[in-house]
Amino acid sequence: MKASLEMLNHGASIIPMLLLQWATPSNGHYGFPFVEVDGVMSERWEYVRPSGSFAPNWDYSGISAMCGENATKPLFPIKTLKVEAGKTVTFGASGQKAVPESDSRVPFDPTFGIYHEGPATAYLSKAPGELADYEGDGDWFKIAAVGASDGMNWDVRQTANINKLHFIIPKTTPPGKYLMRAEHLNISPFYKGTQMYQNCAHLEITGSGGGKPSPTTKFPGAFSAMDPGIWLPNALERPYEPLDQLKNWQGAGPKVWQG
Repeated sequence: MKASLEMLNHGASIIPMLLLQWATPSNGHYGFPFVEVDGVMSERWEYVRPSGSFAPNWDYSGISAMCGENATKPLFPIKTLKVEAGKTVTFGASGQKAVPESDSRVPFDPTFGIYHEGPATAYLSKAPGELADYEGDGDWFKIAAVGASDGMNWDVRQTANINKLHFIIPKTTPPGKYLMRAEHLNISPFYKGTQMYQNCAHLEITGSGGGKPSPTTKFPGAFSAMDPGIWLPNALERPYEPLDQLKNWQGAGPKVWQG
């Protein structure tokens, strides 16, 4: 009985702490509200479509898997970054700083690191008109997948102290206005255990073009919880020997188009 009472008291003391954690922003959740331009980090949400929360997404086939929570359209006007095809676009990471996160104006913190371990991808979708009106319901194509180069450790991991994701725009990308989607996954070997973090920037891509991006996909519906790029039931998070499944990881959805 004494042990039971002690356990009850211990549990009761934990409840207020759990409620406090739930009610306040958590740096355990993160997103990519910054874009680096010519070596200078942008303001928060300057070029990135604001999302309401950085909470992990488990609805891989839902609309929030595209650009984040409440980001089907910009919650307020944002700028469009002009970039030449062949150049690198860099997304800066941040923990959640406000509820909702879209209210935050906290600048980039170079000491913040993505401590979850997993792969990263980038997608592009050309808008038929103005980006402010585009809901991302057109075609999307993948331009990058960052997995585990050594087949054992994800390139984006806590020990690597990474706070930026770098993606090259394929040189033959047709010019136009695009949504660019940056995604990082906290991979789990358990079904529906992988956490998805994603945001979208507004880009105007210039250049000679000439390429025909393929294959393409749609959001929602780009992938599901059973996609082998999301659910890796046979791969350990820290394998004892290199695995081709990790080394050759291409992500969920279509293959990478390299232009």
